[in-house]
Amino acid sequence: MSYNDYIGHYLTQLLLSVPAEKLVEYPEDGGDFKSIISPIVVILRGESSLLIRQEEYSNLLFSEESYELLSQYPQNGLKSTLGAYLDHISHRFVSYFGTEELAICHLHIIAIALLQTFVQLNFTGPNITYSSKEVFFPHCDENQLQLDAVKLLNLQGQPAYDLINNPIFLIIAQLLLEKLVGLDEKYSFIESPIDTDYDAFTESITSLTKTNSNNPLKASIQWWMVRCLQIHLSVLSEPPSMPLTASSLLLNPNVLSTLSPKSNSNLQRYIQILYILEYARLYIHSSTENLAISYLIKARKLSELSFLLTGAKAKRTKFQTTHNSALIILAKSKIENIYESQEQSSNPESYNLGDDLLLEKPEFESLDNLELPDSSDRKRIRLDYGDDEADQEEKLVPVVTKSDDIPEELKSLDPNEQPSLNDLDSLQLLLILTIVKQTSPSNDPLVQQELFAIVSRLVYSSSNKTNWSIFSRSLWERSLLETNKSRTLERGILQMTSLVEEIGINIKSRIIPQAENNEQSSPAVRLRFIHQLPLMPQWTMDSKLAEKYMSLGVIKSALDIYERLHLYCEAALCYAAIDNEKEAEKILVNRISNHPDDCRAISILGDIRSDPSLWEEAWSKGRYSKAKSSLSRYYYAPPPQSGLSKDLTLAIKHMHDCLIANPLNYENWFFYGCCGLESGQFELASEAFTRCVSLDDMNSHAWSNLASALLRLDRLRPAFNALKKALRSANEQKKSWKIYENFIIVATKLNEWNDVLNATKEVIQLRKDSDGEGSIDIPVIEKLVEILVSTEYPTGEDAQLTHYQNSCIQLVCNLLPSVINSSSRCWRIVSRVELWRKRPWAALECHEKAYRALAQKPDLEFQESAWNDAVEACSDLVSAYESFGELPGKHGAGDVVCSDWKYKAKSSIRGLKSKGKAMWEDSDGWNKLQELMEDLTNN
Repeated sequence: MSYNDYIGHYLTQLLLSVPAEKLVEYPEDGGDFKSIISPIVVILRGESSLLIRQEEYSNLLFSEESYELLSQYPQNGLKSTLGAYLDHISHRFVSYFGTEELAICHLHIIAIALLQTFVQLNFTGPNITYSSKEVFFPHCDENQLQLDAVKLLNLQGQPAYDLINNPIFLIIAQLLLEKLVGLDEKYSFIESPIDTDYDAFTESITSLTKTNSNNPLKASIQWWMVRCLQIHLSVLSEPPSMPLTASSLLLNPNVLSTLSPKSNSNLQRYIQILYILEYARLYIHSSTENLAISYLIKARKLSELSFLLTGAKAKRTKFQTTHNSALIILAKSKIENIYESQEQSSNPESYNLGDDLLLEKPEFESLDNLELPDSSDRKRIRLDYGDDEADQEEKLVPVVTKSDDIPEELKSLDPNEQPSLNDLDSLQLLLILTIVKQTSPSNDPLVQQELFAIVSRLVYSSSNKTNWSIFSRSLWERSLLETNKSRTLERGILQMTSLVEEIGINIKSRIIPQAENNEQSSPAVRLRFIHQLPLMPQWTMDSKLAEKYMSLGVIKSALDIYERLHLYCEAALCYAAIDNEKEAEKILVNRISNHPDDCRAISILGDIRSDPSLWEEAWSKGRYSKAKSSLSRYYYAPPPQSGLSKDLTLAIKHMHDCLIANPLNYENWFFYGCCGLESGQFELASEAFTRCVSLDDMNSHAWSNLASALLRLDRLRPAFNALKKALRSANEQKKSWKIYENFIIVATKLNEWNDVLNATKEVIQLRKDSDGEGSIDIPVIEKLVEILVSTEYPTGEDAQLTHYQNSCIQLVCNLLPSVINSSSRCWRIVSRVELWRKRPWAALECHEKAYRALAQKPDLEFQESAWNDAVEACSDLVSAYESFGELPGKHGAGDVVCSDWKYKAKSSIRGLKSKGKAMWEDSDGWNKLQELMEDLTNN
């Protein structure tokens, strides 16, 4: 038997957090490795906090020698003390278990237990019966230990939250995982140096993952290391880039393939789905949500989740007599739910709306009369980009507008009582909701409906079958949506407050009384999906509630929350938002005096004062990337009182430093690229906008600017491709005619005439209402027509126009006439195409319109150039009458185009002469008209 298979079998189920009673036993005897089963079961039961106090582990972790090492703090630094302690217990574990591999297994389980205990104490609750100080540092001052521990968690200038509950658990877990994974100490994320070489760090992580390949124990350690890093990120004020980069490298596909059990297809599918969801969450945490879309589409296909967004008639009020259109998510799971168990699952209370008008939830009619609400923005904010049915599988949320297109398995569902979803399918919907919310306009009514449809599918299914964390997050998201409407505001705020208190961590006084018979759900249920959901510790939930109070103008309540949480920077920003900058400065100055290394506070104070020295201080103390970003923008647009002028060189230099510290910020790369274009540094601009589109490939402006840089570098084909991407990624309301014009220029140089044709049509459509015939690029149209008429017009019974011919006719003969006002040159272009189409009557009509456009100009009587243009148009019209008049007419019944063409030609000449007689008699134009009349009379 391969012990790798045995270890991988149990560690995979630990990653999956399967219910303890559903743990699948390995069919063969694991020998000494059987000892890992018991502690794994303890963690799966949600009793991680008890594991380190069990006799076997307690004797190894807390011997007299261990406490001697730990007692060296505070004389020695906290990190060095813990490092010596971990070295000591590592040797004890090897001696006790006999082999290094088995010892690493048990140390790995200890690290997981400590991490899960920290998560329970800060994210999910409930509280535990002891503190980290009691078991690790019983001799130390609690306040000093807390202060030093929080400092160890500061990372890349980002301060950790001051009131983290028992940070020692997270620190030891992370140090132990770093040790087990083989991370070089100089790249540790605990007390990380501010001057880490980013490239060397990335190379080191990449090398480490290659060394650990194909070992399930090492793969599991890497995966839990990623989870630990994500937890570490969530306790920081803002996510720095290094942990995100490390996470994406550590959680590589080889980790998944190593941990996918070959003997159990069900577990194999679940671990694959879990991997994909966690990778998607990585991108969400790094604010590159668009990169998560493809992963969520893969997860949907793998889990065979069948769902779509559609419309149905619904009642929303108690007195409504007719059903009106509304959005609904229809969803149905297919795979077996391995998480159904007998565990205690008392979910948070979903408060009733209690409104005298609104129903508790929409009451849907049958799906037979489907009606999807219309919107001018057909792109639907990334939900349904593309309109072809063949593309439905590649959409983040498939959209169906006709009842006939709904699959039968979904059409048969009762829209008011849809079945509960598999927990992993529910996670997919929550991640989709997060992506849509973070990439959409905040107050768009249609987006609000789409978000509410997603969250309703989770909230209004059977809550007792939904996992605690999933149901809680669904209620939270519903509450955020409901606080935007006056009728549902009260329930939304009440529900948010209840959810904060439901966690049950450090709640001294409850606003909402707890029911006497309230049964708390087990920690196992609460912890199960914490590593797949976007992380939100309790203080973040509290601060979100404060943000809601701020948005409602309840400033006092918001400030009370910030001050209670010791979120002084947020409190300062709160005061700054209400134009009380003096109070904001007072709070920040006090914060800096007590915490002189708080780079974020220093930088925010610099933002309020517009003081470059404070930004420089924040950078020098902690390489705080936002300080450099502020410096860059300051020198790009100095305030008037500074007496400085724009300095692009300094702006670029500071932004370069900022991007080295945090290379995952889209806005900063975009600004950097714009500075490059403005300063003529096109290689720099090209690199910057390439980074932008790699972070968000749906931003049309980034693609367009990339094309501009590439054009300046004479890279026509890449620029052309970039402009194509720019056009595809722009939604209907944000189409830019300038991008189309650039596209036309490049496509013309590359002789891509079909693209030129289509883009020209778009430009005219976009500009015709504001610019009229100024939207027509006449030389381009003439070139397109020249290409058209160089071909033969198809005749005969089976004759068919080519795509180019048909499109060009649509442009010239249908679109242009609706735009032309006074341009005779445009009418002549139309006439040329009509003549090519064997329609001389239409060609003649165009010449008449061209003549009238010039003959009716007011400046004809005093501007000689206008007079000469009119004479030229009249000459062309006379020639047209002479050329087309006797040709067969449009009805094909022996008629001609214009039987009295000579009379009409003479009338046109007389009319023009009468208009110019007073001013232009005896001019060259007048003489030309005389000659035309004589020629007509004599012939």
